[in-house]
Amino acid sequence: MIDVESLSFSYVSELTGDCVEALRGVDLSARPGSLTLVCGSSGCGKSTLMRALTGLVPQMTPGELKGAVRINERDLTEVPLTEVGHLCSSVFQNPRTQFFCDTVAEELAFCGENYGRDRESLIESSERAAELMGITHLMEQKLSSLSGGQLQKVALACALASGAPVLLADEPTSNLDPDAIADVRRALEILKEQGMTVVVVEHRLHFLRGLADQVLLMEDGTVTRRWSGDEFYSMNDDQRKSFGLRTLVDPGPPEAWVASGGRGGVGAPGKEARLSCRNLSFSYGKTPVFSGFNADFYAGEITCIAGVNGVGKTTLVRVLCGLAAPNSGEVFVDGVTSSRRQRRAACALVMQDTGRQLFSDTLAGELTIGASEASGEDGEKLLADFDLARLGDRHPLSLSGGQKQRLVIAAARATGRPVVILDEPTSGVDARHLDSITSTLRRIADEGAAVVVVTHDGEFASACADRLITLTSTAEAGSDEGDQ
Repeated sequence: MIDVESLSFSYVSELTGDCVEALRGVDLSARPGSLTLVCGSSGCGKSTLMRALTGLVPQMTPGELKGAVRINERDLTEVPLTEVGHLCSSVFQNPRTQFFCDTVAEELAFCGENYGRDRESLIESSERAAELMGITHLMEQKLSSLSGGQLQKVALACALASGAPVLLADEPTSNLDPDAIADVRRALEILKEQGMTVVVVEHRLHFLRGLADQVLLMEDGTVTRRWSGDEFYSMNDDQRKSFGLRTLVDPGPPEAWVASGGRGGVGAPGKEARLSCRNLSFSYGKTPVFSGFNADFYAGEITCIAGVNGVGKTTLVRVLCGLAAPNSGEVFVDGVTSSRRQRRAACALVMQDTGRQLFSDTLAGELTIGASEASGEDGEKLLADFDLARLGDRHPLSLSGGQKQRLVIAAARATGRPVVILDEPTSGVDARHLDSITSTLRRIADEGAAVVVVTHDGEFASACADRLITLTSTAEAGSDEGDQ
């Protein structure tokens, strides 16, 4: 059971010195066996609310807290953080920030070991959670070897294994493929049936149709609308768009994302291939990732690469842009065989974890690292295009996750390179910024670049993709159709 009454929280930013009013008069009541969906634009306070529900606010984030947060009738301000794990478990936006162990099996047992549970119950709860989330085959794998989507599933399994009565999930599907999203939905459904209290913060909304009992819309730190699940999912598109929300309808499997005739990897007579690969193969040691891969990426087009978690999409783009060496095969830029160094010079890359490629102490400085001309008025205009106007002097690490994502895309555009590669650019992005990223990628393509996007986001791919390439297992790679 969760009871939040008149919750307000403000703090002073260490990076900017500004007073941030993160939450204002929030009320929330969630009963056992229910699922509450919290939605709203990036930066509206959703993640701060989740941190308050775990006791991290204000115990780990200093500031002024007013109101009350109670779980199972216990006031969280009076519960030591070392004991909060008995009351609730959580899944963060970036799962890498909550792992402590080397392998999946060790991570699943970590919480229970800290609380001194016996070996048999640890094994039982770990195996049950792994089976529920479909990661039994990963138990002996190192966390460092897993894809972003696989890490997300491990984080949710860890929360399930903890045995806490409340589950708090902050965008649990942000890096997951359609099948994995279905796994998350099934897991949440079972937890509801078992009487758990579940709160989910999400931008992706369609997968909770028929599962959410209540939906809260947050704006500027406060709850502005409340619906029952049935009321929320009965909204039409115009109503949904008026609240700045993403689609409420399942976009379906990858083959439904792009209009018929727009799929395939090789062979489009009359078009100029900016980037091409032939018979490309890669393996980690003795483990093959892809083999005999062929594809062309054309100037003026946006090509989306889809495929299940862990199939090798991120590895493929690392090879394409020269960050990794293939075991065999060739990569061409503008029809000429290119070395890894040449590809690194020709490609701008936006990685899945954008925090790893922010280097400057200001947003304005970030734009000029790879493009000296993106300064002054040009830099300000570029920031404005990405809804980052008047933030040029801010430190990049003071931004929200969505703002960091847009900054790195802006920096990629500023380079003017002929190939722009993006790995999951809409992870954690709301409807308005999804539209902004879509229109920006279209502008980049129209300027003559080949845009390559790894994505699980069917709504995004349907809006922007000219072509779709589906990467499958090595046993299936290299099909005659070029639909890899």
